[in-house]
Amino acid sequence: MSAEPESWSRLHPATLAIRGLERLPELVLGLPAAAYFIGGSGLAVAVFLAFAGLIVSMLFAYVYWRRFTYWIGEEQLVIESGILSRNRRTIPFDRIQDISLEQKLLARLFGVSIARIETGSSGGDEGELNCISRAEADRLRDRIRAYKAGNAASAAAAPEEAAERSEPLLFSMDVGRLVIAGLFNFSLVFLAIFGGIWQYMGSYLPASYLDPGQWIDDYGDQAIGLVSALSILSSVMLLLAIGVVTGLARTVARDFGFRLTRTETGLRRRRGLFTRTDVVIPLRRVQAAIISTGIVQRLFGWHGLAVQSLGSDGDAGTHHAIAPLARYADLEPIFDELRMPVPPPARAFTRVSPRLIWRSWVEDGAWLVAAIAIASLFWSGAPWLGLLAPPLLLAPVLQYRAHGYCITEGTLFVRSGFWRPRVTILPLAKAQSATLVRGLTQRGFGLATLVVGTAGASLAAPLRILDLDEGAARRLFGGKLLSA
Repeated sequence: MSAEPESWSRLHPATLAIRGLERLPELVLGLPAAAYFIGGSGLAVAVFLAFAGLIVSMLFAYVYWRRFTYWIGEEQLVIESGILSRNRRTIPFDRIQDISLEQKLLARLFGVSIARIETGSSGGDEGELNCISRAEADRLRDRIRAYKAGNAASAAAAPEEAAERSEPLLFSMDVGRLVIAGLFNFSLVFLAIFGGIWQYMGSYLPASYLDPGQWIDDYGDQAIGLVSALSILSSVMLLLAIGVVTGLARTVARDFGFRLTRTETGLRRRRGLFTRTDVVIPLRRVQAAIISTGIVQRLFGWHGLAVQSLGSDGDAGTHHAIAPLARYADLEPIFDELRMPVPPPARAFTRVSPRLIWRSWVEDGAWLVAAIAIASLFWSGAPWLGLLAPPLLLAPVLQYRAHGYCITEGTLFVRSGFWRPRVTILPLAKAQSATLVRGLTQRGFGLATLVVGTAGASLAAPLRILDLDEGAARRLFGGKLLSA
């Protein structure tokens, strides 16, 4: 270990300004509530109390900033924190798995970053420096990279030169591709927000022409049919507009300036309009790759690529998007770096048993009959649920045609999904376990599902090969699947 330092570093002073600005919305939104509870004391008292609370919180933030210190040594990072109870954490460089840099909008304006460090010893970040200058964040990341590459001396001597070294570009998204991706990412996530705004602000907006009652009062009963048609059409058009704008806004905010480059240890991904993230995905931690598309995207030849890693990517869990919208030709250089083969054509995949269709029909039919019987006890329109029968008959057929597997070049490929097709690429050396699952209906049809476990996979959505013939499933289970 390195010797004790003579002086420690503190977070950037802009931390206090950023925290103050981040609390301003709470101050503004809290004023009406404070005025209501104070009652007759008036708005001036509410404003005074709100600012007093802001000053107290900023005082605590200042004390925390003064008491938070860190030191970047030659072989470890040391962090001391705590106002009353002091906590000292030592993180050796050789235990660090990932270090990611994040810049929210305010942080970008002040030129600072959040450095998050993961060692793999827990489910989240082991250490966080919030906020440090961008130069300091780059110096920390470069020193850790160089140390893990066996070149700690060069890291300590010239971090600036290390930061300027060339990183081969593997994939990027220009504005045109970003817009196309946004159009495909149709979303209605903000529909509830729009409805709430309309409910409370609608009386102040010049939108009486959207009121069917106003039309009938103006033009009489003969306008009822026209009003109904226009209301339905306007509602549909409004939903489509909201979905397109929302999907476009979310995509641009998340993937603006998307760049994927190759570093000494892995893949470096930078993206974001308001929150800029800089993440390195070590190649040795990558477990599997997933190519996904949509039923419309597939017609235009667009696909997305993500990798399943042992490290976390925020809300996305262990799945890291490394090519949100790409052609197959764009993915080949990335697969070369991942040391994974490109998926074979669809004809090379072995389909699962066609008895999947019959098994699904039996199970779905039983659930539908039960739902109609229960609904008929309190709803006279329960027989209308029978209209669900055609989709339930069609869905298993589409699922069967889309599902299959292939094992070649020491890699397992699994195709699944009709509306959201995806291909999972798993090197057999990364497979941790295999489990045979036989449900009650499956046993009747001689079927079994093979569940393949990998490190870092979601417990809610493991890799499954559904409804294999039982003999084929047992041959995979006891044969070449885990023999690599």
